[in-house]
Amino acid sequence: MNNRKIIKIAAGLCLCAAGVLFIHAKTGIDKEEPLLIENASAAQPPLESSAEETGDIIVHVCGAVIAPGTYKLPAGSRLGEAIDAAGGFGKDADRDYLNLATVLSDSQQIRVPTYIEAQSALAQSRGLWDGLVDINTADPETLMTLSGIGKARAEAIISYREEHGRFSSIEDIMLVPGIKEAAFSKIKDKIKVDG
Repeated sequence: MNNRKIIKIAAGLCLCAAGVLFIHAKTGIDKEEPLLIENASAAQPPLESSAEETGDIIVHVCGAVIAPGTYKLPAGSRLGEAIDAAGGFGKDADRDYLNLATVLSDSQQIRVPTYIEAQSALAQSRGLWDGLVDINTADPETLMTLSGIGKARAEAIISYREEHGRFSSIEDIMLVPGIKEAAFSKIKDKIKVDG
């Protein structure tokens, strides 16, 4: 009887093992099918999703903003929202030059001008730009376009202007430390004072 019990137990264990192997084999086949489907679709190039499909656009914000860069925004966003995403206006930005209610489109570049850039653009568009640098309003980069005016002298001009007010004539630029007659003679035909 003991042998019969052992045979029955062994037979039961064999049946259990066969069942486990069957389930494992079936599960293994099910797992392979998605892999085959996944591999087949991976061989095809992925479709690019458009802004309409994702509901987002990507815009490039540069110029006089706190954090220039590319930003993902919901489709239908306005220019003001893009500037907010870039940290807001920089301290020298012309906040009234751009229409902040403009609806943006995907891959658009938004350049926020400085006040000086905006004024220059407006003057050029009106045909008023004469090619002369206004020493009362020019920023350091514009001043450095003048012969003999590097970064240090440009900053000295702006410091003098901030401390003493507007220049009343182009000759007043010689009051700025480091700018004497020789330097003035190189730039006198390229500068002006408005007002």
